[in-house]
Amino acid sequence: MRPLTARERDLLLALIARGSAVGSDASIAQSDRERWAGQVARVHGTCGCGSCPSIELAPSDEADSAGPSRRTVLEASTDDAFLLLFIDDDRPTYLELAPFGDDPITEFPLVADVAF
Repeated sequence: MRPLTARERDLLLALIARGSAVGSDASIAQSDRERWAGQVARVHGTCGCGSCPSIELAPSDEADSAGPSRRTVLEASTDDAFLLLFIDDDRPTYLELAPFGDDPITEFPLVADVAF
């Protein structure tokens, strides 16, 4: 395991704060966003495809998954990729960058380059 890089952390927190729910017009409760932001994770693994910088997230010590099981996926995009943050059992679990084309993208974008 390793800590998040500054870029990973910035993007993770920006997606939590401003990402929209995939496939839903419902808004995300501010209390949910604050709780998820308080669970700053560590990197547990990587995708391994060689085309993206996607990372598996391990829970922080403060993470509490003692709630009903549910999945929320927050999304944003750049000019050349989708960004998805999976939140399972009320904690961030996977930060994915899915390139639009065949060219690999090896690092996450700066928050300033992301459309929410």
